[in-house]
Amino acid sequence: MALEQYIQRIDDKLHLLLKKLQQVQAENVLLKEQLQSQDETLAAQQETIAALENKLHLARIAGATQGPATNKEDDEEFKKEMRNKINDYIKEIDRCIALLNS
Repeated sequence: MALEQYIQRIDDKLHLLLKKLQQVQAENVLLKEQLQSQDETLAAQQETIAALENKLHLARIAGATQGPATNKEDDEEFKKEMRNKINDYIKEIDRCIALLNS
């Protein structure tokens, strides 16, 4: 009789363990879905940030070209930004020409 009770306790514990496994698996699926949703939200927010930063950069350039610089530091910063932007455009043009030539 003691052996049957021992086997019954093991069986009960096994069923409890299986039930907990199912709960953990269900929670894991839910957490994965939440993570994917948050990843998508983060990607969308990063795209929005990049677009807004680009707009801000363009607005600064447009604002700097419409009026005189308020001080020498602003003027130097504007010149530096413009040089960098022109250099980026030149690099992009060089890449396009290289692609056309190949």
